[in-house]
Amino acid sequence: MKRHLLVLLTAPALLVAGCALNTPMQQPPLDAALTQNATAGPLAFAEGSVLMNNDAAFAAKLRLIAEARESLDLAYYIFSDDHTSSLLSQALIEAADRGVRVRLLVDYFSSYKDLDRFSWLEQQGGGNIEVRFYNRPTLEIIKDAAFLTMSCADVGASASACDDEKLRVVNSYFEPDALNGQGFSNRSFAGSGLFLSGLYGKHPQMLAYAVTRGQGIDPEALAAGAPAADDKRTEQLKALGKLYFRARYMSGVESTVARLKLAYVRTVFADQVNPVFDTVNSYLPLARQNNAQAQKDWDYLTEFLHHKFLLADRSTLILGGRNVEDSYHMEPSALSDKYTFMDTDVRLKLEGDEATLASSFDRLWQLRSMVASIGEVRQHAPNDLLANFDAVQAAQDACKDGKDSACMDREVDKRFVPLAARMHAVDISHREYIARYANEYHVAEAPPPLRVDDSASIYYLENLPVTQGERNYGARHNREAASSKHIQALWRAALQNVCAAGSSPREVVFHNAYLFMPANLLQDVGAMLDGSRPCPGVSLSLITNSLATTDLNVVNLLAVWQLKALADHLQETGTTANAASLHYLEYQPEDNSRRSLHSKVMLFDRDIFIGSANADVRSLMMDSNNGVMIRNAPDFVQAYRDRLQALIARPGFIADQTALIGRDKAELSVEMNALVDQLLARYAGDDRLSAEQQADLKQQVQDTTQKVYALSREILRGNAKAADEFNALFKAI
Repeated sequence: MKRHLLVLLTAPALLVAGCALNTPMQQPPLDAALTQNATAGPLAFAEGSVLMNNDAAFAAKLRLIAEARESLDLAYYIFSDDHTSSLLSQALIEAADRGVRVRLLVDYFSSYKDLDRFSWLEQQGGGNIEVRFYNRPTLEIIKDAAFLTMSCADVGASASACDDEKLRVVNSYFEPDALNGQGFSNRSFAGSGLFLSGLYGKHPQMLAYAVTRGQGIDPEALAAGAPAADDKRTEQLKALGKLYFRARYMSGVESTVARLKLAYVRTVFADQVNPVFDTVNSYLPLARQNNAQAQKDWDYLTEFLHHKFLLADRSTLILGGRNVEDSYHMEPSALSDKYTFMDTDVRLKLEGDEATLASSFDRLWQLRSMVASIGEVRQHAPNDLLANFDAVQAAQDACKDGKDSACMDREVDKRFVPLAARMHAVDISHREYIARYANEYHVAEAPPPLRVDDSASIYYLENLPVTQGERNYGARHNREAASSKHIQALWRAALQNVCAAGSSPREVVFHNAYLFMPANLLQDVGAMLDGSRPCPGVSLSLITNSLATTDLNVVNLLAVWQLKALADHLQETGTTANAASLHYLEYQPEDNSRRSLHSKVMLFDRDIFIGSANADVRSLMMDSNNGVMIRNAPDFVQAYRDRLQALIARPGFIADQTALIGRDKAELSVEMNALVDQLLARYAGDDRLSAEQQADLKQQVQDTTQKVYALSREILRGNAKAADEFNALFKAI
């Protein structure tokens, strides 16, 4: 629900200094926090290094895969279709040819568009490669998809009784899944498969068709979700395609398409509920609109697999911030047309089989309530029509807007591409990518990796979607560990530990790509800086992207108001001799290289965390994450500090912006409006929004940023209710 929150900012309750005291919750001692939160550790390792160069990190992964003899376990948020991902895929295929068992876990929302490519990868593995998708649609989402695409005629009910009868039929159909308590289904009913294909394929036209013209669909035809594209399946798909294009000229489709496009644009600005659900919700009866479990499932639709994990033979591990994509595995070149990310990975050669670490992957892999095989994805969300959408549209355009049925049959027959042919195209593209990389990319000489001291104590940590075997959703403020958000629980204990260590000079550094702090980190940072948690002698440096270097500028747009709230809080409360000092630094653009920070490194004086978790709300509330805490490694920590200081000393590369975080609201508002124009141009793309829609979005952004400011001020005063509201509102950013 939209609110005009500028009014709230002038409320006396928010302006009275000292109305509440920022008293962060006492954390357990750091050693106890490690014992409580670590998945595995201390890890017995023979050799450790930290990789800060993209080429070196990529070479390390390829070597690790080439040397594997028994097993390879991988988990990645992004596994792209490009040069370096093709090379890595080829290395996996060659490992499978040697008899190595390969298991690859990818994120459903990120990877569904490449379903055919992952089917091809499994095929190339000859039975030794298996791919699974994380965060599958829940049973409640599938039931909503079925309801939305079912007509009154399908259930033989009149308009007045239609909703109730549709609900009864849908619930009855999925009753076997509900009774066994598994929370998911591989069944496709009515147009649910088509709806989910449009949803995860981010295809508004297909979604609109499924919603508004579902009554014309043969439920049995759509329920046929077998992977094979046989003749019968092809005929069904052609019929569905023609049906879509008849619907295209009906008024309901175009209006729904427009609403869904707007919903996808809105996802970058944050909402309390999922914007796509907000759009389709109006088609649901009140009984479904008010279904708490369904609402929660929709709200966490984009709960990503954010792990970065490669484990070979259960004994050598690479993890950190890098996904599988050119942007993370190349230095600036003509082949990488996106950002070149500056990132940090850890490589550990363990002493023998690390059973606890290996079992952590097994736990994710076998999480049936959230993880689906490719065969199961093709059952509940077949992508055949999505993959042929352009072909059917071309047939429509060639046949008098679809009015000539005989022509449509001929044209669709000629253009329709079955799965086998699509996989053959993937194979050709795969080989072209590899050849082009070999011919056109030149690996530059890289600085040596940073060596981890042999004396180091290393602990592996995760944020997980389950607690005591049950799916969890987000986390309550001050209950991070109880919600399986083990990484943030450890960070809080580490901050407390640094502050309590005495008055000698000490250093905390958030070297983190996306700095939009969840309530707990904001509260702890505020307490360090205003002295309510004594922290003498500590220098706190926040080093992150600027608007000119980030690939997610909406994070900066909101974070600037959070930092403004922090600056105003410190001006209001003043500081004491017991307080830490603050330095805020941002990366700057350099030589048109489009370099962007992607590291997720947290330096806690003598201890350092390296992993996949950002210092943002999403990493606490939504996604799975992993990383390592490295202790008792003074030489490595000093080497990392030296490397970081060298970056800061490079002229024009990193700028100290501490003096700017408290600038005037009017100045910030002018900057914000300019940024919103950039966002609209970027996210709206060619589907231009009307002047009215653009004005509405600008007002929404104004409201959102002021909500960030107001809630951040309250969090810094110790308001736990504001903390939970803040985390819930901005978890998807």
